[in-house]
Amino acid sequence: MHRILIRLFNRSRAFFSSSLFRLTVVCLVFTVASCKTGDAVAPDTSTSDTIIGWGDSLTQGVGGTPYLTILEQMTGYKTINEGVAGQTSQQIAKRMLAATDKHSYNTIIWAGRNNYYELENVKANIAAMVAALGHKRYLVIGIVNNIAPNEQVFGQGHERITQLNNELNRIYGDHFVNIHTYLLAQYDRNSARDIIDHTDDVVPTSLRSDELHLNTSGYTKVAQRINQSLKILTNR
Repeated sequence: MHRILIRLFNRSRAFFSSSLFRLTVVCLVFTVASCKTGDAVAPDTSTSDTIIGWGDSLTQGVGGTPYLTILEQMTGYKTINEGVAGQTSQQIAKRMLAATDKHSYNTIIWAGRNNYYELENVKANIAAMVAALGHKRYLVIGIVNNIAPNEQVFGQGHERITQLNNELNRIYGDHFVNIHTYLLAQYDRNSARDIIDHTDDVVPTSLRSDELHLNTSGYTKVAQRINQSLKILTNR
């Protein structure tokens, strides 16, 4: 009987020792794997004293003083204006991707107004520009509509622009600025024309120089809104 108990004890000890060994190995493997997957990329600590804006006529500043000029005065950052009137997101991206010497700057991308109906192309072009930067110091500005009936509330163009802005917001989060919504909220409540524009969901007349482009007051509002996201843009 004594011998039987000793055998059972030895077998139990062997079993638990083996089990403990296997458990130790599993824990070790899990720990190593956790270390590998948990090794997050070091946070972006890069900075730049320059802000560059890529875009079309709205970046160029048609109709008033460019928002980048106002932003420079407002923040003290040197600005570079890479806005070219009439360009699509694809043309803007082509210029930006080729300018590798400027990718290290704090970057504002305002592209897609001239081809917003090409939803997937606009998103792909913006994504390519963001990926080329190699840092997180950027903002993507949303699309504004004009006063054409097609782009007023319930119009097909308006629906398309809203969809694009919503998707850009989903993709870029805090790096996205819905400038249409911001400008819409800046309407003059004492102006009958602005009230009508607000009802039609278009940028108020008091902030526009024509059916689409902003005036200096409108570009000032853009600069003010970007200034609210300056920490994201500059990492400072």
